[in-house]
Amino acid sequence: MNIRFSRVFRFTGLAALLLGLSVSSRAGDTDMSAVKQVLSRNCLDCHGSETREAGINLSALIAATDPDTEETRRLWTKVDRVIGRCEMPPADAGPLEPAARDLVSEWYRDHFILREGKQHIGSTPLRRLTRYELQNTLEDVLYIRLRPTYRDTITGTIERSQFASLIPSDIPGSSGFDNDAIRMESLKPPLAEISAGVNYALKLFSDDKVAIKTVLGRSELPVAATPEDARQCIASLINRACRCDGEQAAQLTAVWFEKYQQHYAVSQDSVSSLLHVFEMILISPHVLYRMELSQDLDQPYPVGDHELAVRLSYFLWSSTPDQELLDIAENGTLHEPAVLIAQIERMLNSPRRLSLAENFAAQWLGFADLLNNSEYFKDERWNREAYDEVLFFFDELIKSDRSVLELIQSDWAYRRGSAFNNETAPETGVSADLQNRFADVLGARRTITDTPTQYAAPRLVDVIDAREGGIVTTAAVMRLTASKSRTSPIRRGVWVLQTVIGRDLEPPPDVPSLEESRVVLALKKNPSVAEVLQQHVSRSECVSCHKAIDPLGLGLENFDELGEWRTSYPDKAPVMSSGTLPSGTQFQTPQELKQQLVQLYGDEIAENVVRQLFAYAIGRPLQPHDRVSVNAILEFTRADGYRLAAVIQQIVMSPQFLCRQDR
Repeated sequence: MNIRFSRVFRFTGLAALLLGLSVSSRAGDTDMSAVKQVLSRNCLDCHGSETREAGINLSALIAATDPDTEETRRLWTKVDRVIGRCEMPPADAGPLEPAARDLVSEWYRDHFILREGKQHIGSTPLRRLTRYELQNTLEDVLYIRLRPTYRDTITGTIERSQFASLIPSDIPGSSGFDNDAIRMESLKPPLAEISAGVNYALKLFSDDKVAIKTVLGRSELPVAATPEDARQCIASLINRACRCDGEQAAQLTAVWFEKYQQHYAVSQDSVSSLLHVFEMILISPHVLYRMELSQDLDQPYPVGDHELAVRLSYFLWSSTPDQELLDIAENGTLHEPAVLIAQIERMLNSPRRLSLAENFAAQWLGFADLLNNSEYFKDERWNREAYDEVLFFFDELIKSDRSVLELIQSDWAYRRGSAFNNETAPETGVSADLQNRFADVLGARRTITDTPTQYAAPRLVDVIDAREGGIVTTAAVMRLTASKSRTSPIRRGVWVLQTVIGRDLEPPPDVPSLEESRVVLALKKNPSVAEVLQQHVSRSECVSCHKAIDPLGLGLENFDELGEWRTSYPDKAPVMSSGTLPSGTQFQTPQELKQQLVQLYGDEIAENVVRQLFAYAIGRPLQPHDRVSVNAILEFTRADGYRLAAVIQQIVMSPQFLCRQDR
């Protein structure tokens, strides 16, 4: 076992974890009126009903009688964050007295983070499989292939799964991800479409002798099945599909065997009756939902081993547990620290871990749109190359156990295959210390070709100039943050601030468009991009946000709408990728900008990565009471350089992941 892995896996046993949760801190008795007085004295000049700088109106917050509405809770969280980070009041207004700052922090903690002075994890929602998770699950359960096979040829189109075309895509919730249980709970599952997708999968299965042998232990579906044959087939599928313990599996087998007998009494065809029951099993709540046993408690308690196995597999693989994980759960040993450590390491060595890049990272960073949204389509080669650059990069962070801060700037990168001008010699490696901490699951794609009709995966290279390193300046991000015909500094700045740094932004009403700003500047010949932006945000309520937004976007102007490097605009005006950050720090190039992002916002960026991955893992937006776990993860991983593997393991060890709470 890798020494560093076991060191970062801090787990002292579930009993100790629950004991820590049950320890009472000082029950909150902070006077809310005193907190409101602090805000009234220090904040209303800029954030009152008339001024509303950055769109923030604290007058309404102070006047609110109920702090527990969603709107007031969100605003209180924002107030606590900026005061806790000493970002407000601004420097020119003088700092807040430490006692006043502590007063706000303590009231927020007592009211929103703790419950009756105790830590808790909030109610655990019921999870339904997304389309992506269901596709992976059916592939693994039925031992078939539903998604198009990876190909190294160029056909002119981006292939899509026939299965995915039958089932509508899932709509992301407020967590930012399509596995948001709160969002999915508000929608009816598209059962007719899911049934069509399952039938398509079963058709592939019934025509595949290898799949039948793997799943049912026989070379074909029994044409004249005895009752025992049918029962055995049903039991075999339930054991693979329903993610439950042996006792529950036996009960379900009895139920579905009875359904088989009822259907067979009419059909007199054992194959059609078995396929009918298989469909019913695969669209049943036992498959479509991640069922967990509720104890109806208002405090955290550990989930069962099978439930933990399911949580672990859908977090790391976006699919059902494999047989080894189910066997360990059946033995009741998965909660044991050494066993859990070994399983996480094994699962991160599996090709299935790619779901963390193509499901989590692709949704969070947005590069999934390069394959799914026609608005961003240029041609097959370009879109696949731009997508793969980020996909390979994110997986490399796991494979080589790298820091999440290398998302911003790194001395290595993946470069598109077509950028090598038909080179046939493979790369000799990079000087960066990239060592395989986990298996290279993308190795089979790393082909070298000199044929124009073939597709070459991106290649690992040293960063030699300001154009590469991290994902912020990749072609994918530059395309996603631009219009079809030109760049958008505001859009790019907002993307960096929101997606990477994790700041919440709310656009104020009635902001003039960029085109209106250009008209105002029409008397000036060839106004610069910076001048257009300055006119666009000339209103006082816009200034505070755009002080942070505009430099970030302007610092990326050397990249055109497709991410190609440029030093001048089409009208021959020079491109200036320089600016001044709110801290007063200046930069002259995109590379300097990224270096400053790490230096000035490094901890904030790391916190955002943790929060995003945490929300994805537990399937809901984070709430104030999750802050205790988030801070614990950050505290521990900071000492290890915010390595992504350590973040993943600390999330698994959190109370939110290991436990459930019913109300």
